[in-house]
Amino acid sequence: MQSRRRFSAAAAIFCAAVLVSAACSNDSTRGQAVAADAASTSTTKTTARDVSAPSRPSTTTRAPGVSNSGPTAPEVVEQGWSLVADGDFVTYGIRVHNPGSAVAFSEVTVTALDASGTPLETKQETVAFLAAGADAYVGGMLIDSSAIADLKVTTDPGRSPSRSDPQVTVTAEAKLLGTGYDTRVALTAQSDSATTLKSPQRIFYVFRDAGGEIVGGMFGFTQSAIPPNGTINEATPVTGFAPATAASVEVTVSAF
Repeated sequence: MQSRRRFSAAAAIFCAAVLVSAACSNDSTRGQAVAADAASTSTTKTTARDVSAPSRPSTTTRAPGVSNSGPTAPEVVEQGWSLVADGDFVTYGIRVHNPGSAVAFSEVTVTALDASGTPLETKQETVAFLAAGADAYVGGMLIDSSAIADLKVTTDPGRSPSRSDPQVTVTAEAKLLGTGYDTRVALTAQSDSATTLKSPQRIFYVFRDAGGEIVGGMFGFTQSAIPPNGTINEATPVTGFAPATAASVEVTVSAF
């Protein structure tokens, strides 16, 4: 059964890589539906959330910022992770804040460490159009990190948007519809771009427990194009797994 679950997680990653937005699941009976309303978030959110210290140990560093005319390395505000009980992979969630005065395509690097501090696995994500003073959420999973004891998060300023990049901010609200391998998120996303945002666009999900602590995160993709200055409403499948302790979800649509 454990091998079957590991195969399900690996299949979910393969589906996301080819931008298949259908849920990659072989266990639709896992988890209970969550009735609690999710907290709302926005790629332009600027107010920090008051929470207690993360329930998991953390090691966070930040790359040096650049000049005021360019992007600045994001600050890691919150992070959390869960080891999936019936497998050997980790689901992680991170909230970052852009303290600079410029929009950036920032890089976030996540590394699982064992008890001796030895790296087990590393993953890098790009947060597109992280506006000055804004927060963004990053979620994902590490599939070979059953010996995890700590999560190290490093940020990089990344690049400034080029003239060919569509200038866009997508604000979004979401509600968690389930947990386990058969999870969906009811998403409302609104774009301020003057052009159509073609589907798929990458969505990062960050899960919180009933006490507001981050307990993991994942990713998915929009299923519909977002019209100019328009809105979409859809129930997007989560690629992978949502912990049984997840009670709400926050999202960032990282539009390219």
